[in-house]
Amino acid sequence: MADKYPVSSYNDEAIAAFDVDSRQLLQNGVTAGRVFWLRELTVTKTGAADEISLYDSNTEGASPTVTLERWRGFVPATSTTQFKWDAPGLKFLTGILAGEVAAVGGIAAYAISVSGYEE
Repeated sequence: MADKYPVSSYNDEAIAAFDVDSRQLLQNGVTAGRVFWLRELTVTKTGAADEISLYDSNTEGASPTVTLERWRGFVPATSTTQFKWDAPGLKFLTGILAGEVAAVGGIAAYAISVSGYEE
């Protein structure tokens, strides 16, 4: 069985629409030669409800490749929402980018975090 290394991280910039500028959630990306399994995502929404998308990429910028989208979820207005995945979790090979689908209401810097493990 492979060793498991716990990892948690957060965004350090406000998140915009994915077609404008997606942002890293896994600050250092996935360690070379390992896989990151996302087990938990926590999002605090400061305004209107919106969907967010997660991508398997470590390159911030506009419109991540649609084939790299790993998950899309709904976040209610002015709330903190926690998403959890059963083991092993959502698989990421490079990093995790997040972007809002409509970019309404905003997700502020330090208002979204991820945790899981590498193996």
